[in-house]
Amino acid sequence: MIRQERELAQKRMEDERQRIAREIGQILLMRLEKIKLQEAGASINWTELPDNLEYINPEVALIAQVKEAKLRLPWESNKQSAAFKQILSDSNFAIQIQHAEQQEFEKKNFARAAELYRQLIDKTQEPIQKSYAHLLLGRVLSKTDRKKEALAHFLIVLNLPSRIKDEYGIPFCLYATGPLLEAGTSLEEVTEVVRSEIEAKRWLSPAEAYSLKDLVEKLTNTPEPFLKDAIHKYNQQILDYIRKLEQSLALQRDFQTLAMFTNQESQKNEAIWVPYGEGPWLISLASPRAGTNPLLIVVEAEDILASLKSDSSFLKTYPREIRFIRGEAPEGEFLGPNFRGLKIAFEAGELSDLSKQWRVQPAFYLLALLLVLSVTLFGAYLLWRDVRRDLQMAELRSQFVSSVSHELKTPLTAIRMFAETLRLGRSKNQKTQRDYLDTIVNESQRLTRLLNNVLDFSKIEQGKRIYRPALASLADIIQAAARTMEYPLSQQGFRLHVQADEGLPQVRVDRDAIEQAILNLLHNAMKYSGESREIELRLQRKDSYALIQVVDRGVGIDPQEKKRIFEKFYRIPSEENKRLPGTGLGLAIVSHIVKAHGGHIEVESALGQGSTFSIYLPFESKP
Repeated sequence: MIRQERELAQKRMEDERQRIAREIGQILLMRLEKIKLQEAGASINWTELPDNLEYINPEVALIAQVKEAKLRLPWESNKQSAAFKQILSDSNFAIQIQHAEQQEFEKKNFARAAELYRQLIDKTQEPIQKSYAHLLLGRVLSKTDRKKEALAHFLIVLNLPSRIKDEYGIPFCLYATGPLLEAGTSLEEVTEVVRSEIEAKRWLSPAEAYSLKDLVEKLTNTPEPFLKDAIHKYNQQILDYIRKLEQSLALQRDFQTLAMFTNQESQKNEAIWVPYGEGPWLISLASPRAGTNPLLIVVEAEDILASLKSDSSFLKTYPREIRFIRGEAPEGEFLGPNFRGLKIAFEAGELSDLSKQWRVQPAFYLLALLLVLSVTLFGAYLLWRDVRRDLQMAELRSQFVSSVSHELKTPLTAIRMFAETLRLGRSKNQKTQRDYLDTIVNESQRLTRLLNNVLDFSKIEQGKRIYRPALASLADIIQAAARTMEYPLSQQGFRLHVQADEGLPQVRVDRDAIEQAILNLLHNAMKYSGESREIELRLQRKDSYALIQVVDRGVGIDPQEKKRIFEKFYRIPSEENKRLPGTGLGLAIVSHIVKAHGGHIEVESALGQGSTFSIYLPFESKP
């Protein structure tokens, strides 16, 4: 009764957590959809994606445009960069620039180059061309003894508006900061340019952002104490921006892998929010109006959660200490179908008041239970032990028979099907016939391995398993195992990486038994690799042992289960294991083979990170 009450209490707690998570998910969805509608509505009159960094809602981190299934970021629609390319492509201007640079770089005639740059400044009326000529004139003058005049031109460029940019989106004024800082002049003016660029509340191109980062790093060495606090502030601001910029670029690269689009009519209008990156960000698609490119709305999860917590009515109903976690984490509760891969977790003690309501005082039940058990404990224990042992053995035998039957049926069915196909001559293509024959051979080998496992286990149980050790090369053994597994691995898209150290001495082993152990480990790696298709087979020396390792990047093993996986008939009880074929004998046979050779086997694993099985065989046989 106590156990039942506790289980019921635990079940109520789980149900309550799920209910709260679903309700919070609905509140969060309403808030997010409101933000999405507001931002999408404001974009109806856009002709170009604006580079404004401030949006209607402060929780919004980014608004990007989806064009032909690719993500277009705000700074990529920079008209000034396009204007720069167009103006500089002017034939007369380009020819004069080329002629001046020829004088500067090839003939080293700096005076003539400076004269040509001045002529350009006097002739052109285009701000971008004039600014570019000032910059080039300052450059060539700095190579002569007229450095003061060069700084004057750099100062002109420094005072240019930031909207005058080159093809990389970098304002001309930033190009002037380096020479001015090297000369030790105009420190306050340079700092002001940095401040205006960083606090401009617009998206900077990657090139401009990294240029500002380098510039701020140079300013950190300034000897002026009154500027140090401001420069430290600007440094933190540009680093924060670059983190946001880099995550935006990563989102652009990963966008097509996020499955944001669907072809199902029933899901086209469904509100879906997907977590991405650090923070995380919550992203969703919005369509301002029919016939326009969709927008990607990106919201800071922590900011939207903070806005929920600032609502007093929310805090009266729901816990205060909640946080977002990714869906692959074991803890937490899913927020609902509208949030793919996003959970919410409650801090310990947040639901303690609810758990107290469901806690039953067990004193009376314990006293009554102890009184009854004190009379019958010894006999009940013996009976329970015998019955439990018999039931376990019966269950294990039943599972074993069922598993072996299924394992035998699968290859036999494949062999029969492909053999009948070949006999009836339905396929005239020789390649197809060879594939069918390869499949028959592979399934026959699989059937042989299964029967060998069963027969070997039977001999092990009866103490009749005999090993015939002889000096053999472990490198040859693992290569033979790799060749045996080549076809089944290729059929399922696996890549097996074999790595064997050279010069290892021969080891006295039963070649067939060791190969069987390696094959069993490789089969396990295939079965439990999940989505991963990478398996490693290694051979190396470790102290006085030869070390054979089989490494996968699959589902991994619960630490609590690692001690039992080498028991006979034992399979980890999970829904995934029920769907995978197996008899529970493979690892038990591997363990017996390794111990019979005087070695030992170890396993390193973590859930979701794969497993490494290590076989240690002594170079010299132990008595």
